[in-house]
Amino acid sequence: MNDKGKMQVGRTPVRSNTDDMIGGRLDRSSEEDSVMELERRVKRVPSEPRSTTPLARQHRKTDWYQTKGHQSFLTPKHFLDAYKKVKRNKGSAGVDRVSLKDFERNLIGNVMCLWNRVVSGSYFPPAVKEVGIAKDDGRVRYLGIPTVGDRIVQQVIKTLLEPRFEQEFLDCSYGYRSGRSAHDALQVVRLGVLNRNWVIDLDVASFFDELPHDLLSKALDRHVTECWIRRLLDRWLEADIEPASADRPSSRQGRGTPQGGVVSPMLANLFLHYTLDKWLKIHYPEAKLVRYADDAIIMIRTRRMTFELKEALEKRFSACGLRLHPEKTRVVYCKNFIREDKHRPLTFDFLGFRFRPMSRKRKDGSIFLSFDCTISQKNLKGIKARLRSLKFHLWSSATMKELADKLNPLLEGWLNYYGRFGLRPLRNLMKSVNERLAKWLCRKFKRFGKSARKAHRYLRDLARREPSLFAHWKRGIIET
Repeated sequence: MNDKGKMQVGRTPVRSNTDDMIGGRLDRSSEEDSVMELERRVKRVPSEPRSTTPLARQHRKTDWYQTKGHQSFLTPKHFLDAYKKVKRNKGSAGVDRVSLKDFERNLIGNVMCLWNRVVSGSYFPPAVKEVGIAKDDGRVRYLGIPTVGDRIVQQVIKTLLEPRFEQEFLDCSYGYRSGRSAHDALQVVRLGVLNRNWVIDLDVASFFDELPHDLLSKALDRHVTECWIRRLLDRWLEADIEPASADRPSSRQGRGTPQGGVVSPMLANLFLHYTLDKWLKIHYPEAKLVRYADDAIIMIRTRRMTFELKEALEKRFSACGLRLHPEKTRVVYCKNFIREDKHRPLTFDFLGFRFRPMSRKRKDGSIFLSFDCTISQKNLKGIKARLRSLKFHLWSSATMKELADKLNPLLEGWLNYYGRFGLRPLRNLMKSVNERLAKWLCRKFKRFGKSARKAHRYLRDLARREPSLFAHWKRGIIET
């Protein structure tokens, strides 16, 4: 063989002897078994798989505050905190079919991997899974569901940018902002219609699907100076889509942001801040705006200014690459005992509540016509349909305590949200829950003899003894 190890023509290859000394030790041919394979002198202890290592032990051994790269302030702790927020919001798996439970099996390794990819600039978001949800009008709303890992990275960026954007946002914006809720927005509308006669119920058609990237980029350039954050935001806006059907596009094509992404509400608030909030404050300061994400209510004093503003809004949104829904955007007259003009329509829906003229009672017992809110008929029908679908009156194998544990989260949520401004509209709904409980008693216990009167009497006695058993019993809704 030559000095490069290649065989020379006409020469017999020479093999090294197994007894040759190499490095002070005997060499062996490839056909001989290793002595260590035949008899191990040291017992090998198998290492514990990472996935089965207790999470607390991994947590103690991990340096959560280490930094590297030009994002020296970004540590794995940011990603761990973001994971906790994502887990609290729940959500399904994305295109990789990895659920929150699957992600948590190797939580430390997955979090460290995301951190390394972000700080090194090599993170590219995977495609967004598209899911269609049928609407009442027969159309379909498409939600974009990022992967669990992508939602964590988005939550990290959102946490960094949110304080910066909060300094710019106006008080009229309530959606997806810390310290502000839907009830706060509703209360402002309730007070606003007391001294303003007219309302523009504003609805942006397909807002999250048609949001233009070029105008959004101008707003981001003004507030986001870090190049690596801008690159991430651009990659999220341009991420591919796993379409829900064959006729759906697989790319954004310069418009839209996934309705379901963590940063999407924040980007929507930024875009509408310049498109609507700030523009309205400059050109129509006398109008009162209340906006929750892309749902907005504008309250005005005079009829002439109301229709003038409606035309101006159509031009403004058209110039910003959006359009107002021609049927859902409408002018509403807020009629009460003082305003006796005959105008239509008289009702509008906002955040699950319907604002309409309704009778109220004064302290002296007299009745007057007010313009206030109550749960909308659409949401009321939805709750009734949900209760019917549960069919809990057929759960004969369950105990009363098990029934309460399953129903209370739903009842508590409905009562807390829709009962904020009065429980009167929910009383009939909660009475139907008591009626189904009575049916459950008749099916489960023979001693009631299928007598609804005996079952109702037993429920009333039980509600007085244990008023905290069911959520609506705590609020005093005991009668059936």
